[in-house]
Amino acid sequence: LCMRALGLTLRCLVGPTAVCTMVAVLLDVDESCTRAVHRLELGRLDYAVLPGALLFGWLGIGPSLLGTFAVGGRRALLTALLALAVGQVTNRALKVFLQRERPKSPAQGGVQRCCSVNTPGPEDPDGASFPSGDTMAAAAVGAALALSGAGPWWWALGAYVGFARVYFWCHFVADVVCGYGVGAGAALAVASLSAGGAKLEWWHPLLATPPFVLMMKALKRLQKRAHDRHR
Repeated sequence: LCMRALGLTLRCLVGPTAVCTMVAVLLDVDESCTRAVHRLELGRLDYAVLPGALLFGWLGIGPSLLGTFAVGGRRALLTALLALAVGQVTNRALKVFLQRERPKSPAQGGVQRCCSVNTPGPEDPDGASFPSGDTMAAAAVGAALALSGAGPWWWALGAYVGFARVYFWCHFVADVVCGYGVGAGAALAVASLSAGGAKLEWWHPLLATPPFVLMMKALKRLQKRAHDRHR
């Protein structure tokens, strides 16, 4: 809904241009692709998809980072930590500004899943749908591993998590596409400034922690104000 409002705002500002038409077309394609994924039923393969929907949220990121260190070592871990900080601030700012609602569950239409996956409520600063925070985190970690020499296949980690988040009805397709771009872009930026992570030291993530916490708290306050206005 908010994405459509953004398209209408652009239309009012610059007129019925090709840009506005493209926004409308992309939103229609997004919703069509999302419906197609939401209606899929993979049966027992749900259990192969489920980890992707859980392992890169706030509760799952700790074990995921331990795995990052085990696979890619100190260089991959430090790159991932800084990429996650940059990506999370960017992601939350987009969520707070755009306020896209989460998709509705099609379960009432007979579509089944092995279990349900909880999503944050609208009062939560991570509650908006666009972009996907879990996909952002997975893309940042996967890119950090790939850029640190653990193997190019790690670029696919964000895609796996993105599919899982759409499949379990947590997001639209555009949410996870943007989330992937934010996470991978953050990791590429960190790597480009640190010789692929080789110049990073243990104190770099510590140095980034205070501004990260301040930004997250400021965005949380903005979200609370926005939620209070719309109640």
